[in-house]
Amino acid sequence: MAADAPTILATSMGFNRARNPWRPGPVFRYAFDLAGSPARPRLCFVSTGTGDRQASIDAFYAAFADTGVRTSHLALFEDPNVPDVAAHLREQDVIWVDRGSVINLLAVWRAHGLPEILAECWRAGVVLAGESAGSLCWHTGVITDSYGGLRGTADGLGLVPYANAVHYGEGARRAAFHQFLAESPDHLVGYATDTGAGLQYEHDRLAAVIADRPCAGAYRVVRGADGEIVEEPLDVTRLKRDKGS
Repeated sequence: MAADAPTILATSMGFNRARNPWRPGPVFRYAFDLAGSPARPRLCFVSTGTGDRQASIDAFYAAFADTGVRTSHLALFEDPNVPDVAAHLREQDVIWVDRGSVINLLAVWRAHGLPEILAECWRAGVVLAGESAGSLCWHTGVITDSYGGLRGTADGLGLVPYANAVHYGEGARRAAFHQFLAESPDHLVGYATDTGAGLQYEHDRLAAVIADRPCAGAYRVVRGADGEIVEEPLDVTRLKRDKGS
């Protein structure tokens, strides 16, 4: 099965990592529904942003043990763990990109030809999704701390032609995002998510905003004609959390 339209789910949420094993948040059920509600969804975990940290890969498998979800992972360090990366990703219902360094992730993906493969999956109806770096990567512009301090770059994949900020209310991220948009020569429109919120895109259009906790919000952020930054809170659909998640 496949999504009705090319779909990206860009979030600041995912697993409850405080639990052992990790507990999948309700965003995964939402992603499977977007993928056509397969009885046994195929979910591939991509953790390039952490250098394919084995502890995260193990925690991912433990999180979905005995759930009926058909899990796999794509590792690129030191070499790909599957014989045909494109074929493996095309057969998924949802590809979930984990947190980590979005700058390192993009560099490694480009070295392995992942941008073209992922774009093909997206057009074919595989839901592309992820948390933090796994949200930023799909956009054109991002705010990241991958360099050590917060800074903006317009070097994302650009499947959706916007700027993105994650964990928006934490530290200086809001101020850094405002500055990036104010200085952007392309007048990028920005979308930002608090921890616990996510953005659903169909093609290049924002289709829905979701959250898995009451206080999480999302925002459309633009530079006005007078140069001032305008921040608009977006309507949010609250997801029902699974018991124990």
